[in-house]
Amino acid sequence: MEIHERISAILSHYGLSVNEFVERAGIKTKQAVYDLLHGKTRSISTAMENKILSCFPDINRAWLLTGEGEMLNVTEVVEVTEHGTPVYDLDVTCGGRSRPIVFADEHIIGHVNLPNVSPTAAIIRANGDSMEPHIHDGDWIAVREVKNMNVLYYGQVYVVITDELRLLKYLRRDEDEQHYVILRSENKNYDDIRLAKSEIRHLFIVENILSLHIKL
Repeated sequence: MEIHERISAILSHYGLSVNEFVERAGIKTKQAVYDLLHGKTRSISTAMENKILSCFPDINRAWLLTGEGEMLNVTEVVEVTEHGTPVYDLDVTCGGRSRPIVFADEHIIGHVNLPNVSPTAAIIRANGDSMEPHIHDGDWIAVREVKNMNVLYYGQVYVVITDELRLLKYLRRDEDEQHYVILRSENKNYDDIRLAKSEIRHLFIVENILSLHIKL
């Protein structure tokens, strides 16, 4: 499979236009993507590769670079251990429900050792369908708490905690960037949420989306 076919397959799988794909992945110019699609460029740059895999971590790196194998990473069965990244018996909502989240030791159900997943992260479940097909109901996500609210990566997926909500959404820039953010779903059936930054109690960036079956 040639690179233009692989890029087309990604756009088709996620239901994205070139403009949406470029914005989502943080690629500098859409012309770079059009050059790949039209065969003017026959290989993907390292910078674009990293941006695509960061935004769509379920894509198989080997497939993206060579066309060999499956487009999506194969689901793994992972046994919990006593060391590694902690797995919490907690979930975050890809939808409209809400409830508090507490990363307490009593909620740890085990640990897993996975490549490219920091042992200082926390692994929790995603519930609901508002982030499909990017994040599916029941997927596990590795999150890291954001300590500095002034450093936000718009277009990335975050877990947003308020007094009433804990939601898994894309963070988008609001016209009043100093005071508000936009929470956006992948599923177009869900409306955007305009949220005051002052209402955010905790914020976690999603570092990994794990297509795993964790064997407890």
